[in-house]
Amino acid sequence: MMEAVLEVNGLKEFIENDIPEPPTANAQALAKWKKCVAKARMIIIEGVQNHIVSNIHGKDTPYVIWQALIDLF
Repeated sequence: MMEAVLEVNGLKEFIENDIPEPPTANAQALAKWKKCVAKARMIIIEGVQNHIVSNIHGKDTPYVIWQALIDLF
C-alpha cells in the first residue's frame, strides 16, 4: 500500500534508489530534491506503526528508511 502511495506521488524512485543530493550550485534542483525526500519520508513514517518508528529514527533518506523496513520484515 505504501509503495502505491509513493508511486502516485511520483516518489517511488526514492525508495528504489539512493538518489544523491544535487549540488548546492543548482538551487532549484536541490530544493526539489529536499521537498521530495521530505514528502517520501513523511509518507513512510505515517504508514508505519508507532512502535516501528524508533527503528527508522535518524535515517536520512527514504531509501535508507525503506531498507531498514525491509530488514525488519
